[in-house]
Amino acid sequence: MILDQIDSALLYGGLGERIAIGLALLNEEQVLQSPVGRNVVQGDDIFFVVDEYETQPADEGKFEIHHKYLDIQTVVSGTEFIGFAPLEGLTQVEGYDGDRDIAFYAPPPHYSKAVLTPGRFAIFWPNEPHMPCRMLEAPCAVKKIVVKVRME
Repeated sequence: MILDQIDSALLYGGLGERIAIGLALLNEEQVLQSPVGRNVVQGDDIFFVVDEYETQPADEGKFEIHHKYLDIQTVVSGTEFIGFAPLEGLTQVEGYDGDRDIAFYAPPPHYSKAVLTPGRFAIFWPNEPHMPCRMLEAPCAVKKIVVKVRME
């Protein structure tokens, strides 16, 4: 997991061409103003999803993993925390769905939290458990962008 400021996003370009393209999207006003939905950048290799929702309590969340895609997550407005933990020891509660590239796990008793505010981003690698959309102290309206980068 990487958590940093969007102003520093281009420093991570050495992680690969597709990741560099995905990170560059975070600085494009057109991307930040995109309506809710899926937006194709390079077919199934790079795309981003814009979503709007209200954050939920941590005890209502599940950890998720992806096998094929890396997530680059940022919030355009609002604040949320994303839980993260090692995969070892987690209990799977929903098997892997290859069409959606996702499996779900029960939250462990202890995990770390990354706070996303406008101007920050987080990267979650394939098979790295994370629990997005969680509220800090109270529910908060969030507009979020998740850039999906194919890693296989």
